[in-house]
Amino acid sequence: MNKATGYLLLLALCGWTLMSCVSQNRFKQSQQLTDFYRMEIDSLRGLTDSGLNNSSEFNYEQLEKEKKSTEMDLTVLQENYDNLKSYNNEILRKYDELLLQNKNLLNSSSTDVQEMVGKLSQAQTTNDQQARLIQRLEDQIKSLQGDLTDARNTVATTPPAPPAPEVEVRTVVTNDCGDYERQVNELNRLLADKENRLNGLRSKVNQALLGFTDADLSVTERNGKIYVSLSQNLLFASNSDNIDWKGKKAIRSLAEVLKQNPDINITVEGHTDPDGSPAKNWDLSVRRATSVVKVLTQAQVAPDRITASGRSFYFPVASNATAAGKAKNRRTEIILSPRLDQLYKIINE
Repeated sequence: MNKATGYLLLLALCGWTLMSCVSQNRFKQSQQLTDFYRMEIDSLRGLTDSGLNNSSEFNYEQLEKEKKSTEMDLTVLQENYDNLKSYNNEILRKYDELLLQNKNLLNSSSTDVQEMVGKLSQAQTTNDQQARLIQRLEDQIKSLQGDLTDARNTVATTPPAPPAPEVEVRTVVTNDCGDYERQVNELNRLLADKENRLNGLRSKVNQALLGFTDADLSVTERNGKIYVSLSQNLLFASNSDNIDWKGKKAIRSLAEVLKQNPDINITVEGHTDPDGSPAKNWDLSVRRATSVVKVLTQAQVAPDRITASGRSFYFPVASNATAAGKAKNRRTEIILSPRLDQLYKIINE
């Protein structure tokens, strides 16, 4: 193979390289090779002028055609590269905008979740304190009743004593019995009053929510509290925290009863089924509870009476093995509990 044939092969290799690559680095390399071959062509022109004829192994005209074809390919590649670069820059710009929006959304969601988790912890602490208080009251009532019985038995079985000591002992025992009996009677009165108020509240809630089916909501009493359970079908579309008009109507009807009973504490809990990731269900349950709170406060229920919390899928009321069970678990519960300030006061005394 002579020198001219080698140049032709190299020029063909350059053309193939330029047509198969569109990246910026390969384009620059191809352009450098083109410049090199331009120099070689100029050199070959000198050889032609010096005496190469048309019958030689190296054909200058063919080489010139190859050069022009290569230059046209370079022009097309340059245009394609410029277009791709412009398109890529536009994609990068839109990507940066979406990335910024996503970052802002994540920051906002993280703040809301932290706030709701804090409120959930506070509500759980309050519920635990109330449960312990009720148990303490019941134990104290039993103790006082036992002390009262013992004191009466002591008075009945105490033998006669000298006049002066007898008056003193009788006075002390009488006073102690009177104090115990008053405390027991007062506690029983407060507990009975609490039970009567709960029964009255449950009746008013049922009356306010007439017209809604049992499948949409239910009102029950458990552990000294009223539970108003509203189904997802009544309040929300699937995976949404926007309350539809039927759900808002039910919540506003309930709000009228709550405004008439200002000494009732309100806890709103969001519940889901286990479909989807735990993180998604936590977020959805919190946002749904917050949506219900917004409707209550817009209906003039005092915000300091309300606590919003999300329970995700960790407190089911039915089996998640069936579609019907999952439907029951997708709910929002409004929990009504009376304030126990007077009971606290008696215990502290």
